[in-house]
Amino acid sequence: MNENLLNDTVDVVSYSINLSVVNLSSQQIQGMTEVRFTTPLSNISYLPLALKQLQVDSVKTDSYGPLNYTHTADLLHIQLGQPISAGDTSLVRIYYHGVPFHESWGGFHFSGSYAFNLGVGFESIPHNLGKAWFPCNDNFTDRAFYEYRIRVENDKLAVCGGLLRSVSSMCDGTKEFYWKSDRSLPTYLASVAVGPYVMLSDTFPGTEQDVPITWFVRPQDTARVNGSFQNLKEITHIYETCFGPYPFQRIGFTGTALGAMEHAENIAYPNGSINGGLSDEWLYAHELSHMWFGNKVTCSSDADMWLNEGWARWCETLYREHLYGEVQARGNMRSLAREVLRYAHISEGGYLPLSPIPSNLTYGTHVYDKGGMVTHALRGYLGDSLFFNGIRAYLDEYAYQPASSYDLRDFLSQYTNTDLTGFFDFHVFGPGFNHVSVDSFHVTPAGSHFDVEVFVRQKLKGAVIPAENCRSELSFMSHDRIVETHTITFSGWQGSSVFQLPFSPALVMADLYERNGDATTDNYQTIRATGLYDFPDTYFKMDVINPGDSAFARVTHHWVAPDGMLEPLPGLTLSDYRYWSVEGIFAEGFQATGRFTYNRGNALDNTLITSSADSLVILFRPDAGHEWQSVPFSRQGPWQLGIIYVPNLRPGEYTLAIGDELFVNAGDQEPGNVSLLKIIPNPAADQTEILLNRPETGRLTIHDSTGRTVYHKEVSTGDKSIRVNISGFINGNYLVNFVSRQGARHAARLIIAR
Repeated sequence: MNENLLNDTVDVVSYSINLSVVNLSSQQIQGMTEVRFTTPLSNISYLPLALKQLQVDSVKTDSYGPLNYTHTADLLHIQLGQPISAGDTSLVRIYYHGVPFHESWGGFHFSGSYAFNLGVGFESIPHNLGKAWFPCNDNFTDRAFYEYRIRVENDKLAVCGGLLRSVSSMCDGTKEFYWKSDRSLPTYLASVAVGPYVMLSDTFPGTEQDVPITWFVRPQDTARVNGSFQNLKEITHIYETCFGPYPFQRIGFTGTALGAMEHAENIAYPNGSINGGLSDEWLYAHELSHMWFGNKVTCSSDADMWLNEGWARWCETLYREHLYGEVQARGNMRSLAREVLRYAHISEGGYLPLSPIPSNLTYGTHVYDKGGMVTHALRGYLGDSLFFNGIRAYLDEYAYQPASSYDLRDFLSQYTNTDLTGFFDFHVFGPGFNHVSVDSFHVTPAGSHFDVEVFVRQKLKGAVIPAENCRSELSFMSHDRIVETHTITFSGWQGSSVFQLPFSPALVMADLYERNGDATTDNYQTIRATGLYDFPDTYFKMDVINPGDSAFARVTHHWVAPDGMLEPLPGLTLSDYRYWSVEGIFAEGFQATGRFTYNRGNALDNTLITSSADSLVILFRPDAGHEWQSVPFSRQGPWQLGIIYVPNLRPGEYTLAIGDELFVNAGDQEPGNVSLLKIIPNPAADQTEILLNRPETGRLTIHDSTGRTVYHKEVSTGDKSIRVNISGFINGNYLVNFVSRQGARHAARLIIAR
């Protein structure tokens, strides 16, 4: 079917859908749809519509009687009785019947005593499936008004969009429900559901008018509605406050065997989610937000689906912020970002722009989850006042119309007086993610204040060209933990700016409040007691042994490659995927052990750890101006998955790395170890003794975690022990390696800790 043919030829004004859904066991429908339409063209002698799988019985009009038509595949081609010109209005009635189409999710479904439609299909391309149950101009841009007359058996109800105007008895064991909507919609948002429903009702006191609420649910679910929807009014109020008045006549939910689908005023909602609890509250909050994003303003094509689904995904965070607080909201967005950054490019074959998105990924991870991240980042970029005022104005400007990503960019740029070209070019029209970090800062006293020059850097994940007009919040924290936040804007790989502060900062942190939507997942905690502290979504935990007075700790998991070695060493490979930073203000006496998770099988370290022969180490540097160095560590778990423990955790950056073959099988010394080598003491400070259980001629070497040889000695057959002065070695993990004259190799790990 040529979708462009329909779009260019037809502008449907209204649909009057008459549908008979009786004897559900036959899984057939019978219908007559009256299509009132106009055209932008001149002398059009035909009407193209879409109708899938159903059989057309006849096409009629008041003026010319039966009309000729052809119905091939999904295209219904109707010959008009007389050509019409631009601006003229005409009407046809199509009579049809049959078994309606459905795929695994979308289409028209029968489920026991129930029948219902879902307006889009995930597998069908194009995705619109209004054509599964009525003839229509089936796309995202053509909007029309709807009325529905649905005939069902007396023991059933029929629910559609709009308001219920009447119920009429047909005196044959059936009745007809008449619903009408006064809001224009694209076809995929039209809806019908039939079954032995029970209706529950309430009223939402909206900002402009009272809005009726209805639930049509199975009889066994009626007692669960209040528990599942206990916060519905408050969530609707949140959306009204942020986006403007509720844009439709009714708030409606109908229980269905499959869902959820944002049909206007009649959301198809899974029966299993009406469970009496709040476990799926996020789901109806998502669908409800579509009344603004997707229904009031609809994406102009499936290539811009993030304008519907990405914004609705972000609303799952927004409602939590207002209902449960910022901590829960940040946690929700952080876990979303973690999965996008970890896996979206793997599951969908690469780092993709949000627009245009390929049709086979219209309802995929990039659209929903990266779309949610980018919406969140746009809010952070503009700030709340400009963002929310701009979005309310945008929704009013494009009310009941389609809009594209360019429309959104241009409108918000003009309304907020902020050029959003750089933001949209990178985050919407380009692939991947960017990453802003603080390299260093310099403080200059200036009378009663301090001038702080901050140097920042932009890295990329899955992109090539850095963002122009890149913007990030910088939070300055004093030694007594006073925080002042400013914004830096720069283009290219690096930038700097001077900020005037009333104090000399101890820390300068990029995006402390997680508003950038960038390639990091991070959080912070105030630590006042001993114990194990989890930093969710960072793959890090901190085992605090002594908190001192109290400490502020922030851990960031960077989803980009760490800087390489200042002087590259053969045989040492740093992670190409991620690293950590630990920032904080730690009181004297603070002591903790860091727990860093490694995982080859979870799309984390699969490009670094390739086999059991790899020797995994962890490296440290205080900041970007220092070289990576070894630190004491131990490892728990098999080679594929486990935890690296770093005692005496220090502020700075940490990265995983693979050493060369010298590190293979250099496990920690444990009681009962039958290796030729034994090290006492271990860990050691200034002196250590290496015992040879079976003395033989060979060469003994000690290597730091970068693979560099720091000690060597030729060993004779009579040497049973070798004392080594290690006072000049820095703290860290070292490999003790002995190679006999016959080529046998033995290795053990030495930890130096002071």
